[in-house]
Amino acid sequence: MHSPADVIASESPARSRLAAWVRMALGALPRRTLHHRLLGVLICSHIAAAGIVLWREAGGMQVLELALYDRLVVATAGSQPAPQVVLVTADEDDIARYGWPLNDQLLAQVLERLTAWKAKAIGVDIYRDRPLPPGSAALDDLLRRYGNVLWVFKLPDETNQGIAAPAVLDHSGRTVLADIVTDAGGVVRRGLLMAADPRNGRNVRTLGLALAERMTGARLRPLGDDVGFGQARIPLLQGRGGPYAEVDAAGYQTLLDFHGGVDRFTRISISALLGGDGAAAAIDGNAVIIGTTALSVHDSFATPFSTGSGDTRPQVGVTLHAVLADQLMRGWRGAAVGRVPTAWGLDRALIWLCALIGGVLSLLVSMTWLFGLVLVGCVGAIAATTTMAFAAGILLPGLPCALGLIAAAAASKAALHAAGQRERSRLQRSFEHYLDPRIIRDILATETLPSFGGEHREISVLFTDIAGFTTFSETTPVDTVASLLHAYFDGVCGAAMRYGGLVSEFTGDGVLCLFGAPQRQPDHADRAVSAALAIDSFAEAFSAAEQARGNRFGATRIGVHTGIALVGNIGTSTRLRYSAVGDLLNTASRIEGLNKRIGSRICVTSATVAKCDRHRFQIVGEFVVKGRSGAITVHAPLAAGDEAELIARYEAAYAALRVGDAEAPALFDRLAHDWPGNAATAFHARRIAAGEAGVHFVMEKK
Repeated sequence: MHSPADVIASESPARSRLAAWVRMALGALPRRTLHHRLLGVLICSHIAAAGIVLWREAGGMQVLELALYDRLVVATAGSQPAPQVVLVTADEDDIARYGWPLNDQLLAQVLERLTAWKAKAIGVDIYRDRPLPPGSAALDDLLRRYGNVLWVFKLPDETNQGIAAPAVLDHSGRTVLADIVTDAGGVVRRGLLMAADPRNGRNVRTLGLALAERMTGARLRPLGDDVGFGQARIPLLQGRGGPYAEVDAAGYQTLLDFHGGVDRFTRISISALLGGDGAAAAIDGNAVIIGTTALSVHDSFATPFSTGSGDTRPQVGVTLHAVLADQLMRGWRGAAVGRVPTAWGLDRALIWLCALIGGVLSLLVSMTWLFGLVLVGCVGAIAATTTMAFAAGILLPGLPCALGLIAAAAASKAALHAAGQRERSRLQRSFEHYLDPRIIRDILATETLPSFGGEHREISVLFTDIAGFTTFSETTPVDTVASLLHAYFDGVCGAAMRYGGLVSEFTGDGVLCLFGAPQRQPDHADRAVSAALAIDSFAEAFSAAEQARGNRFGATRIGVHTGIALVGNIGTSTRLRYSAVGDLLNTASRIEGLNKRIGSRICVTSATVAKCDRHRFQIVGEFVVKGRSGAITVHAPLAAGDEAELIARYEAAYAALRVGDAEAPALFDRLAHDWPGNAATAFHARRIAAGEAGVHFVMEKK
């Protein structure tokens, strides 16, 4: 008889218990099954990664990635002033005072003041397709004299005919675009460097780029798929990349880094500029953008700082031109600028790698709470890595990687659970040939190998034995004996287990069953007696059927006893079996042997009878069995159909026999005639006929 620990240990006696523990952590699976699990994890990881990639490339994840991108922009932007770009703007008070748009005379005064204060480059972010007198001639003269003034215009497209810059600037190379590209929801995340003029196909610079070139003297130059500006390599969007699954990347576009935030530029109102000289130091040697900050002009846009939990204020166009100009100038000086999306192929590889990690985690970590904790830790590591890379200007696919990890882990866990359930069912069905299903369920539930040790507990034990089996086995073919025992044990074990008994071991043709272990059973004595009656009923029918076939299969004798025993995993560190140890088992075995002396099939001790509530018994006698000095009172269970009158007569006859009453022989003689099937009555009648008296027996002398 072997326990699951025997089976596991027998695979390789040289393996340590630690090795067996590791195998149990992986499901106590043979190598072939473990390979199947690894293959299943790879398949689940690949499917999860493929699903995430396809979902992403179809655009289903773009909204989520853009939202995460905005949070990263806000988190890494910091706060730092940008003194090289100054915004001279008309606020609401200026518009109320001067009107809008500003007339040519006011613009000429502003430009004169800025030039006098030595502004290095001036960009006018005001659409003006016709003069707005008074002062138009003065403005045109100023524009001819000062070559550092840039003016915006609008290219024609399908919806409009465009807006021209002042005519005096035609062919001057100082007209620039003020176009701002937006994503869904009107959010600005990209900066436009150049766009093609549909009238002649030539690339036209935007205000931010033109100001940066005027300030640095550098020119934008091609660098493969990107462009260079001074020491900087400016990554260009190519239709997809970073948070975009698909985007209209017409012209030359790059991601704005919003370094230092959007409130980093010095702002001077038109009134303040014209009203004094206090702003001269801020203007000297810097770039100036003239425009408006009044929201009533409707030149405001959402940015990452005005989405989600960021700053709720929209930003006006002049600020966004300043962001692009500042970003280019920082790059020209050697600073890392912009965001560099990883190659689309590398994105896919990273997603697949994270999915694989999630799948492997599901295989290695079996405890649900620990698996959840590790999964959260991995997602946190992805978030931290993504944030640090973002701060360094590298766009990693953090969200797809995290979703790939979670999806693969969940899919693999579900697949492993299903496979584990199948393996557990197969393992349980296999081990049920060796152990009671309750022990198997405990092992599978805890995923822990049986450990040495036990506890003292009151239990009831049941022993069975087949009368004359040795002779029968010697005179019967081995294959017949094996076949009969198999069928017999099935019935005996089934009857015992039906009443919650644990089939602890087989001893040749005998069976040892425990009641009250491994699970505690307050009614273990009643269960043991019920099992004894069920086994007796099966065994009698089985013996009769075999006798009819010519097989001299003997009757089954059963002994039941109750007491304290050590129950648990008994054996060595490599070979254990769940059983009981103590004098209780020896006594039960001796009680079973009394059936031969008495002529009965079931003997139950008074210790068991005292614990029973559901059965009736008749006392048989007081026996001193081998190995014990004290007498054990033995009883036989009564059948449900036994008449109360016969039971009462037996009790009276037994009492007379016990005290040596001369009427005892006559009482038993008449009772044996009226109750011929009762084994206890027949036993005492035979004894009396042989000249014996009393109810006390010392078996060692027999």
